[in-house]
Amino acid sequence: MGFLGIEMGLIVACLWGFADIFATLAAHRLSTFRTTMISQLTSFLGLLLIGAATFWFSPLFLTLPELLHSMFLGVFTGFCASLAYLALYRCLKLGPVAITGPLTATSPVVTLLLSAFILRQNLTLMQLVLVLISICGVVLASTNLPELRSLLSGSKGSLWTQGVRWAIVATLAFGSLDFGIGASVTVSDWFLPGLCTRFFTLFFLLLFGSMLYLLRKFYMRKHFISTQQTVPLQLAAGPSMQQTVPLLSAITPSMQRTVPLLSVAGPKAKRSLKRPSSKSGLGIGFALLVGIIESAAILVFSLDTQLVTTGVTAAIASSYGLFVLLFGVLFYRERLALNQFLGIALFMFSIVLLTLS
Repeated sequence: MGFLGIEMGLIVACLWGFADIFATLAAHRLSTFRTTMISQLTSFLGLLLIGAATFWFSPLFLTLPELLHSMFLGVFTGFCASLAYLALYRCLKLGPVAITGPLTATSPVVTLLLSAFILRQNLTLMQLVLVLISICGVVLASTNLPELRSLLSGSKGSLWTQGVRWAIVATLAFGSLDFGIGASVTVSDWFLPGLCTRFFTLFFLLLFGSMLYLLRKFYMRKHFISTQQTVPLQLAAGPSMQQTVPLLSAITPSMQRTVPLLSVAGPKAKRSLKRPSSKSGLGIGFALLVGIIESAAILVFSLDTQLVTTGVTAAIASSYGLFVLLFGVLFYRERLALNQFLGIALFMFSIVLLTLS
């Protein structure tokens, strides 16, 4: 297998690893949804600029069928990307990370199966074994064995949690996303798959975000109406019941808007009000950097699927978690467990043999 294809897959993994690090730093300062939207919008705008520059120096000859195929597959990959991001953040929040982390690392298996059965990108037996070893290495390196042992020794019902179900959704969505990009490259050039994916990712994220906002607003309004109906009954029940009513329920929204909080705040309080804005500004900067890195990663991924099969590219690129582990070791002095060293060794061993095969 070509050395250039393996090398480009490692570059994608490195880019995704740094994007994951900066996304974590941004999410600590912003919400996960804002971080995702800013990074995806920046990535889309960056791809537009790259496309304009490429067209200026070497015009891209695109036919109408290629454009339509890319748009159709872009709807599929955009939906998978938006669903994958939302499911990933949800499963990491709900946990347990000892199961959800390794489970999401198996997404290249989905890509490999879809590429073999639909795109007919078959591998030799040796290449298939090496790809599966590399995936096992990534899974083993991202596994927390002590926490996993405690979960296995507990009740059986603790393994099938809501976080695990969301992790399965994220795994299927990420695997289908990588497959869709590889399929789009076979019917168009290297540029359109990334651009269409980012455009429709933004579309579906806005759609899902609007739906969640409306559902949350409907729930809060319904809860507020039910609270208003119960408060008069409590007030009519006598002085003893009135003492149980929270004081904040007596403050109307108009009264809350007229409370001059800033005028009664001291100098220390005013200085503390400025901190969230600077913190948000730094988070926006990290999110912008994530978008720039991801725009480069998706283009390199598209180019790499033209050199090696989509399944191999996805398997190598899934090692971005190893770069995050390396970052933690170098900058935060984290210690790796024995199984993590073994996982890294298995991955490197499989990559070397894939290069020689």
